Amino acid sequence: MMILRWLKKIEVRKFEIFGVFPVVRLISLIENPRYIIHLIKKNFWYKRFAPDYSYKYKDIEFLSGQETLEVLIQDKLSLARFSDGEIEQLVGAGEYPPDSDWAQKNSRELVKAISSNLSSKKSGLLVAVDPPSTFLAGRNSNHNIAFGYNMWVDMRRIMWTFLSTEKTYGHCHMFIRPNCPDLDWTMLRDHLRSRNIIVATGNTNLIDHLNLGLTTNYIDCGTVNAFERKDKIKFDIMACIVKNNLPVDNVLVLACLGPTAGIIAEELLDHSIQVWDTGHIFEFAAEGFIKDQLDSK
Repeated sequence: MMILRWLKKIEVRKFEIFGVFPVVRLISLIENPRYIIHLIKKNFWYKRFAPDYSYKYKDIEFLSGQETLEVLIQDKLSLARFSDGEIEQLVGAGEYPPDSDWAQKNSRELVKAISSNLSSKKSGLLVAVDPPSTFLAGRNSNHNIAFGYNMWVDMRRIMWTFLSTEKTYGHCHMFIRPNCPDLDWTMLRDHLRSRNIIVATGNTNLIDHLNLGLTTNYIDCGTVNAFERKDKIKFDIMACIVKNNLPVDNVLVLACLGPTAGIIAEELLDHSIQVWDTGHIFEFAAEGFIKDQLDSK
């Protein structure tokens, strides 16, 4: 559709009103017309009359960012992250820049996969979400990070249905400094230096100068609709391990692929491959932070 192609141009999508990118919402509506039902409910009911959901989360254990890092390292777990973008997918929206670093259209198959991933009981996977201090906060509460009350309306309303009091949940924004100021980056750097690192993301030409581990290999996965290429990405990761004769038990994949990263992290457990869904971590590469903190030189 010609109109949809025009709307997807980044210069068009950057149009902003009161901190919102309406063109991004319009693209989601064109690709998934049923999403309009949710938007009506959210704007006319959920934002105004939704009950207090805090009691739904009071018996669930949430780790700090530093605790999350320590558990990942000590128990050699894979990591799947869930924040407002993944919740938006669950209610019918797609993800597109500048709202996100990647583009991912919504589909029933993706919603099913995200739902399964978020509710996963696999012992080798740490599911990480936003801390309750963020998504349960009141409209006029004070925060050290940028806080938009409307971002968390759907998360507090539905996320509890996927979580369990029998599991512990990590901090999904552990790799973003303002969100997690307590993170020990030296601990992270030292751990990465002991591992054979594979970075699976898009625009690898911007970061492939970084040496993060004993070895560092890069797989460019593009920045658009990674879920539709999930099996190819998994194949490329396994092929990279074989081609470079890497010991599987020492491989750590850092995946920045939107909601697909956590899904791949769970699926590659079946091949004994550890994957961390690292989200926005490489956004800091341009400003030199990752090179200063993690590059093994």
